Amino acid sequence: MKSSERIFILIAMTLLIAVSAAVVFGGLYFGLAGFFYLIGVTYESNGTLLLFVFYCILIGIIFEIIEKVILFFLMKSNLQARKKFIWMALVKLALTWMVIHTVNEWMTGITLTGFAEILTAILIFSVDIVFDDEQKKDHRRPL
Repeated sequence: MKSSERIFILIAMTLLIAVSAAVVFGGLYFGLAGFFYLIGVTYESNGTLLLFVFYCILIGIIFEIIEKVILFFLMKSNLQARKKFIWMALVKLALTWMVIHTVNEWMTGITLTGFAEILTAILIFSVDIVFDDEQKKDHRRPL
């Protein structure tokens, strides 16, 4: 392969990754902006909401690690399948709420009530459940 082809492939892959990240981040941003408008959350500017989303993602990464550890031990437990599902859902919902609450307390430019925090956590939890590939793989039936 020529060096010009390598550079072209590198630039194309970089652009593909950047556009994909922008679409995901933009979807999250505009989705939360619309949801916040519906439930009456106030924020100073669009930049404040952008920072809120960015901080939620950053802090969410830390809580995601904690969630994976807790869910690993839950999966190894001797609980019935229904109880495991309920505990897994409660852990995910609680940690999602903790991320939103932490960012809300930390930022002064956005004001979420406790009810708005819980509704936002439920929304994010619901989207996470719908798009979770691991659960879909586990519940597929053979043909």
